[in-house]
Amino acid sequence: MPDIDRTIDKFAAALAVSGITVCGIDAAPWVTAIEATLPKGLPRSYQSLLRRYSFLAFDLGGVTLFGNTGEDDDSELAAHVAPRKGSLQEVLLPAGYIQIGRPDTGNFDAICFDTNVKANNREYPVVRIDHEEILCNWRVKVVGQVWPSFFAMVEDFIGERNARACLRN
Repeated sequence: MPDIDRTIDKFAAALAVSGITVCGIDAAPWVTAIEATLPKGLPRSYQSLLRRYSFLAFDLGGVTLFGNTGEDDDSELAAHVAPRKGSLQEVLLPAGYIQIGRPDTGNFDAICFDTNVKANNREYPVVRIDHEEILCNWRVKVVGQVWPSFFAMVEDFIGERNARACLRN
């Protein structure tokens, strides 16, 4: 079994090398508050990132991942997990989807963990949900899988960064 915290540390370091500001933190009380609103726990890898690092929203692999600073801002994870009246979350959360981002194209589709799938360490698949289907018909339509899991995306990103570094040497 991989050491999740060590892998996330490598991921944070690779993000920093890519120019994304990632800061280590000692506590993230807003994450505890976020998790209390969710139908299921966050994937262990994503939880490790949120509880130990602060970061603004950033683009990765075609997705803009919401930030984790604890601020009340539309680009923050905290703004997208509470089922506010009229929001996508009002439909997504009861259906088992936890939104963590959007496509980096500016599209408003939801990038979510699909907690309906049994997964080791809660490493749920990451899927894209059609936002218009929610707004117009009040139902969830999965457009496709973005990553097999957050941890798989992390490992791919670390591997790509290592491969590029090797090519430069």
